[in-house]
Amino acid sequence: MKLDLLRHGIPVGGHIYRGNQNDPISKNGWQQMLKSTQGGSWDYIASSPLIRCAKFAKYLSKKQSIYYEIINNFEELGFGDWQGKNVNSIGLKLVNNFRQDPINHQPPNAENLYDFQSRVLSSFEDIKLHHTNKSVLIIAHAGVIRIIKSYLLSLPVEKIFTMEVSCASSERFTI
Repeated sequence: MKLDLLRHGIPVGGHIYRGNQNDPISKNGWQQMLKSTQGGSWDYIASSPLIRCAKFAKYLSKKQSIYYEIINNFEELGFGDWQGKNVNSIGLKLVNNFRQDPINHQPPNAENLYDFQSRVLSSFEDIKLHHTNKSVLIIAHAGVIRIIKSYLLSLPVEKIFTMEVSCASSERFTI
């Protein structure tokens, strides 16, 4: 299987911990995603249900006549009390502690990281099982992509926030 992991473009509202808030991507973010997918071709597209991913997945599916599916388990990690806030309003020390040790320094009322990992990987395993020898595009969020990458690279989930996943970035894996 050829796997491309595409993060959504810059959302309306800029860089905040939006988690599972359903914010759309900006015009610039849409252009970023067009550029990231230019020349690409896939057999199957899987997308987060959140509009900043799903709207582009639907567009790309229609444009290229590719089957796409909304995967509810690819919704971003819920950041609890941090949702809607930027690093400055949360505090750099708290954010850095979380990035280095997300198990012991998770945001108040956030989704459990192990539960998040479990839901993302359960759907990813289904995709691997049903799309062997296919070219697959997953359009999702930084957290979802980090979970899949940590799995593919055999990295501990506790270190996922040390991986950079930029808006509209795309990475390819062969499985």
